[in-house]
Amino acid sequence: MLLVGLTGSIGMGKSTTASMFKDHNFAVYNADDTVHYIYENDEIVINKIERVFPGSKVDGKVSREVLKEELNKSPNMFKQLESIIHPAVRQYQISFIKQMIEKDCIGCILDIPLLFETGGEKYVDSSIVVTASEKTQFQRVINERGLDKDLYNQILAQQMPDQEKCKKADYVISTNDNLHSTKKEVDAVVKKLVMIKPKAWNNFYNQ
Repeated sequence: MLLVGLTGSIGMGKSTTASMFKDHNFAVYNADDTVHYIYENDEIVINKIERVFPGSKVDGKVSREVLKEELNKSPNMFKQLESIIHPAVRQYQISFIKQMIEKDCIGCILDIPLLFETGGEKYVDSSIVVTASEKTQFQRVINERGLDKDLYNQILAQQMPDQEKCKKADYVISTNDNLHSTKKEVDAVVKKLVMIKPKAWNNFYNQ
């Protein structure tokens, strides 16, 4: 199974681009969706978070609102949250890949927002960054999504600068233009990806 790490800063069109790979028989794993699932369903992780962030468990689930308030008051607690979440996400990721191997997919796109920030590029066969101009990014996040500017800046502060990500990636896909243009870039990248001999799964996951 070919494993491809796909990443990009907030508002870059990462999830939309990832979904385009499905047309080429790639499975798509979304780390953000997994975190949401864990917050609502994984009792072990929910209780671990409650012990570190008392009051974050509401109606048996992790309250993202309470968690956000706590992290705003104590940003240094992000590391503790990550130490709980990241191992859990990894286990869900491995389970997902195993299911996709049985379905005989060409490869798996791992949609991971903090791929480079967590050193995740070491555990995939190839990496892709989805990018757009600062103007486009701002317009999508602030004008279209209506995200608070302060929260937007906090999220950006947690993420590696876009230019640095682009330098580290094996491939860069732009979403500045229309969807058709982005799809053509995806098609071109797929032609190169299928030439790669997969190694990451056996080296790092299939133990």
